[in-house]
Amino acid sequence: MKSLGVLAASVHVLDPIERIPVVLLADEGVTDAALADQITNPRCWEGEQPPAPTSKPSARRANPA
Repeated sequence: MKSLGVLAASVHVLDPIERIPVVLLADEGVTDAALADQITNPRCWEGEQPPAPTSKPSARRANPA
């Protein structure tokens, strides 16, 4: 599987299926697009080039009170 990018820093994200915390370490290649989409700080990626977003922004609306 092709790596989407390599991390320059360790990051904390949520597993997209089980919704449990996951720690990805520096120098680790990220191959899961759902995990890469959660890493929004460009300084976390080597060369500060985050991968292109793969998911569309949520169209979910807040429930009225």
